[in-house]
Amino acid sequence: MSEQKTSKARGWLAAAVLAAACVAFSPGAVSASPPSGAAGLNLPVVLSMYDRVRSLAWHLGDMVDKSDGEPERSDGLRDIETIVIDPGHGGRNSGAIGIAAVQEKYLTLELALALRRQLQSRFPDLRVVLTRYWDTTMDLSSRTHLANRVDADLFLSLHYNAAVHDRAVGFETYYLATRQSIPGATKKPGRPIASADPRVTGVDPEQKLGSSGVQGDELAVLRRDLIRARQHRFSGLLAGLVQQRLVDAVDSADRGVKQANFGVLRGALMPAIVVESGFLTHPKEGRQVLEERHRQHLVDALTDAVEAYDRKKASLD
Repeated sequence: MSEQKTSKARGWLAAAVLAAACVAFSPGAVSASPPSGAAGLNLPVVLSMYDRVRSLAWHLGDMVDKSDGEPERSDGLRDIETIVIDPGHGGRNSGAIGIAAVQEKYLTLELALALRRQLQSRFPDLRVVLTRYWDTTMDLSSRTHLANRVDADLFLSLHYNAAVHDRAVGFETYYLATRQSIPGATKKPGRPIASADPRVTGVDPEQKLGSSGVQGDELAVLRRDLIRARQHRFSGLLAGLVQQRLVDAVDSADRGVKQANFGVLRGALMPAIVVESGFLTHPKEGRQVLEERHRQHLVDALTDAVEAYDRKKASLD
């Protein structure tokens, strides 16, 4: 790659970021989620514009300099266009606090931002949206509703675990309990959790049904049930692939794939999972999760799982 070509690419990217910043600070800036952060910075707008120009740079001749240590891009995803990553907790909800006295909400945000960077590097055309970009308070329903509004193809909620004793260790992946998706079906055992609040639906009360019918219409109910059954099936597939990749990448205990009545998953109109990435309360793992190496192993596993899921889903459709 010539130095002139690389310089031109960097110039385009710098101009894009500057333009995005101008839009982000303008009063009329619009995004999928409200502005947040210092001085009214609309970070989602900045990131979205940067991603579009970065993708264009790839397609104009791979002008992005790979010598900076970025991984080679993939051939792309077939079925996945938008992924929503949910950094668990935030703001007033600190989440678990481990032996290293670090609050879970900071670790989940770090992990989400790192995962976003790697997904965009490998799949330049992929749209990746975070439910929060800062340390802000956000209720469970709003996270799922955001994923529905941006028409996400996948929803990944990232968490770290905690226990009342210091012996629990390992990682596990959850998807929604079967009874929430397919009445009468059998679920894989999980554990009761604080977010299993029946008042949390993940659906905006003002949200209208599609053209298939109106509220209470039997056709609309049938269509909804078919969508839920399909979504549940693919959520299980995604959870299994994520857990498998975590087993390959992370040196800890495999706690398996489970189902639970997670409030943050209810109402999702796409395959949705919760990843519990390790125990903050374990004497050893509680410190390992703070290391960049551990975080990168998680990012690698999740990125590989997304690609594996896309290939598998394409073969099933």
